[in-house]
Amino acid sequence: MRPTYAILTLAALLASNQGLSAPLSNPAIEAALKTEVDAQENVDLQAIIEADLEAGFPGKEKVVLWTLLGPTYWSGKLSVMSGQTGQWSAIVTLDMGGVEPKSGSLTVSPDGVISLDAKTPGPDDPICCPSQQKNLKYRYGHGQVTEVK
Repeated sequence: MRPTYAILTLAALLASNQGLSAPLSNPAIEAALKTEVDAQENVDLQAIIEADLEAGFPGKEKVVLWTLLGPTYWSGKLSVMSGQTGQWSAIVTLDMGGVEPKSGSLTVSPDGVISLDAKTPGPDDPICCPSQQKNLKYRYGHGQVTEVK
């Protein structure tokens, strides 16, 4: 195969791949979340949804699904953030541990239920690899996120 043909073929394959997408980026949200992690840790945004969850705050809050990335570990996080001071800050962050969210599954219902599809750790799963498919539901209220059973 000639080099030019190989490069064009590879480019066509990459362009047609519907499963790949650019990483989510929101510098203001990332900066706010980085205040919650150690210097050697990083923030990887998974999903951001605007929602009106706190009636006492002006404007809408953001529900942020993100992953804390450490040197040898990771942890799923769910934060409710407010921009009422002109800068985004986390009202509350829930540590979801080894939960691996399904891309595009984060929703917030009109009654404030935060829902996402995810793989959760099973009883015999290694720490790296959750395998149990679940729909997780949470409710935000008065500065807390609680699981809806």
